[in-house]
Amino acid sequence: MERVGLLPHSLVKIDPGQFFSDEKKPRWVIDSLTKVPLVIVRRGNIVDGKVPVGVRGVKREQRFAGYIPIKTIAVESIITPDSLIHDTWDRLSKIRQELLAIKTLPKIVPIMKEYKWGIGGSVGFELASRQATAKNSSDLDLILYEKKHLSREVASVLLKKLNQFGVHADLQVVHGQKGFSLEEFVNNTSKTILVKTANGPKLSRDPWVEIEKD
Repeated sequence: MERVGLLPHSLVKIDPGQFFSDEKKPRWVIDSLTKVPLVIVRRGNIVDGKVPVGVRGVKREQRFAGYIPIKTIAVESIITPDSLIHDTWDRLSKIRQELLAIKTLPKIVPIMKEYKWGIGGSVGFELASRQATAKNSSDLDLILYEKKHLSREVASVLLKKLNQFGVHADLQVVHGQKGFSLEEFVNNTSKTILVKTANGPKLSRDPWVEIEKD
């Protein structure tokens, strides 16, 4: 990506008219952007000044891919996952703070204090938008921006600590456009791990080395 913070999992505040797609936009997409003008940056290269983004609706299956022009994006309109870890949950209503995934956030902050990390998924979207998108069954999607290679033993201990509160903590290691699941890294007994890239998924024997390439 050509701009700091404009990476997968980041959110961008837009004018709904800036969002376009190669497909016809369903009514729910228009309604969602009118109510909450936030899009999620997808993996992919910027081509002809078009940033790949997605729109999420209130239902889990409501996901729609499209683009926004990079020239319309102001730096202050970008919300990165790591910017959401500074007590943003305190700004939600008391009822929303009782959701298991959101209720768990203050407990994991001290566990993650040695790492650079952020909050993604439905919980991150709710923290950024103040709109009710998380559910009591929602996973806690976390982003780990870690350049230091973690051994399987260290990664396993970290995951156990994060998953002791009754909600599934899904930790994705992200470096630029690339990323992989820390849970898969710990539990996969095969010789290769799936690494997501701007050009599609690929298998790697060492995902830590792979995400640092290029």
